[in-house]
Amino acid sequence: MERYEHGGQIYDSDGKTGDWFDFSANINPLGLSERILQALAENLRGVINYPDSRASELKKAISKRYNVPEKNLVVLNGAAEFFYLYLNVTRPKRVIIPVPSFSEYERAARATFCDIKLFFTSAEENFAINVEKLIAEVKSPDDCIIIGRPNNPTGNLIAIEEILRLAEFANVIIDESFIDFLEIESARQFISKKIAVVQSLTKIFAIPGLRLGFAVVEENLAERLNLSKDVWNVNFLAQKAGVAALYDEDFLIKTRAWLANERKFFIKWLKNLRGVEIYPSPVNFVLFRHEKAPKILSELRKRKILLRNCANFAGLDEFYLRTAIRSHNENILLLNALENILEVEK
Repeated sequence: MERYEHGGQIYDSDGKTGDWFDFSANINPLGLSERILQALAENLRGVINYPDSRASELKKAISKRYNVPEKNLVVLNGAAEFFYLYLNVTRPKRVIIPVPSFSEYERAARATFCDIKLFFTSAEENFAINVEKLIAEVKSPDDCIIIGRPNNPTGNLIAIEEILRLAEFANVIIDESFIDFLEIESARQFISKKIAVVQSLTKIFAIPGLRLGFAVVEENLAERLNLSKDVWNVNFLAQKAGVAALYDEDFLIKTRAWLANERKFFIKWLKNLRGVEIYPSPVNFVLFRHEKAPKILSELRKRKILLRNCANFAGLDEFYLRTAIRSHNENILLLNALENILEVEK
């Protein structure tokens, strides 16, 4: 598989979608909210206009929802845009990436010709980051460390105190793209000249096809980043959908409550399957290992079920798989299929 391939590969060579149960992409299992559907329907004809280049309405909604000043915001065409934008503008000579992690961190660093240090975490320690060992890898205060919180694909959460500790030695980007699935303190409230926070809105609101995210950074850096990005980087419908979503607090509450219960059900069943080794995750996906993972993937594809092959995550191999948590009935479909495959393989 390609070095930087992602989940959600439901398209054939002609660009048509197959009839898949896609567990390879970590999207809100509740799907699109009614408010987003209504906003898209009401604004569809508005695509004849250019998007608001200042994204004023969207920034106001982000500011209110997350309690951050508008002057610190950069709106994005998905969170992935931020890594390219930030590294292109700040030009650190060296980027340190604890792995396994989202491959766009490394890809963006390579695109901006940074030196890259992959900091490998271990399965034996549940892929937790040893902060003191990570600090020992820093060579200059201008080095940049990129960390997912929760991390993809492991689900690990680095503590705020450890982020502040790292910022004493290097610049730190915290990717909180899955944080809205949890009720925990965000690093957004601790931004500084050394700490930047980026967040996707496509995961929690199930709009990856629209591409939407934002970053919270120090004011002067926000000005530089906003001047350096494509002026119309967030399209008209994405802005309208984002505003509708961000004012829908009930949808977030419902998502968290539903997922908390479904995750317990899902993990309990998965953990009891023959030969499965699970790495704990608090969010809407689970990393697990099985010695017959390639066979599992092949058999699931025959049933039109996609899991994420983790072979191209640095620090993992072909025996690791990541699965999203989807609707209850779809989860039962997957778990029954896994149970059947592993029974046949015993």
